[in-house]
Amino acid sequence: MTDAPIAYPRPIGSAAELLALAMGMETEAARRYAALAERMEAAGEARLAALFGSLARMEQGHVAQVVVRAQEITGAPPAAAAGGWEVPIGFDEEAARSAALTPYRALAIAVRNEERSFAFFTYLAATAPDDAVRSLAEGFARDELDHAALLRRERRLAWRETPPSRVVAPESVAALLSEAEASERAAAVAHRLLATRLQARGEVVAAEVFAAAAAAESGLANELAARLPASTVARAPPPRASTARDGLRLLELAFDRYSDIADHARDEAVMREAQALAERALVRLAGAHGTLPAAPAPETLKR
Repeated sequence: MTDAPIAYPRPIGSAAELLALAMGMETEAARRYAALAERMEAAGEARLAALFGSLARMEQGHVAQVVVRAQEITGAPPAAAAGGWEVPIGFDEEAARSAALTPYRALAIAVRNEERSFAFFTYLAATAPDDAVRSLAEGFARDELDHAALLRRERRLAWRETPPSRVVAPESVAALLSEAEASERAAAVAHRLLATRLQARGEVVAAEVFAAAAAAESGLANELAARLPASTVARAPPPRASTARDGLRLLELAFDRYSDIADHARDEAVMREAQALAERALVRLAGAHGTLPAAPAPETLKR
């Protein structure tokens, strides 16, 4: 997974703008799924080649649907997405090209893409200027969530068949819970301090967002501590966060770390716990994006 932060764009201004952005994202997803299908075919993984080929065709169908919706709503095909958008980077291109790409890793890459796209469209729905745009964005978010659920099921089957060989994960559930408890509590301190700073600067909405994130992280840390012997509860220094973008980055790092653990765990119980933690981190991340005011638009569209 790249270290680029998850999307933090300006809000969508119109249905035409959303359709243009969706057109670009669906086209890119179709291209990347087709590439994964080719890789799996070359590796002799016929079932996964068929799955990714099906997803590529599904995304191509979504492209056609976007064109039809654009014709219905605006009377013209979608224009190229306007500059100033930072869209979620879902696939780790280097890993996807690697000769060591396994079926499990390919599915893990695809799952993350769909989860990040879901968070992105959730943000766009929450900041939509009217009900029509909101409904469109919610529909795109549902599509991404459906794809993620399908891919997670396939990833689980692949994990059972060929567990990941490279382990970057805690060896036990207790070790995972201890690590997560410490990191969640540290993130809660950082987000609480950030909320105070933002409040003092008059950034009231952002302050409320990160105060809520801190409360969620603190609550989760307490849940995890309750499952651990007191002697195993660890402490970690809080990371630094001085801007809203820093705060979002901390939320993304939590999602990435738990997803990495789920991707590489050799123990199924650890994998399940990490996936549950990743889902909670994604909810926090999507909620923050759905509430924060827009950041200044970047100069270029990033993909």
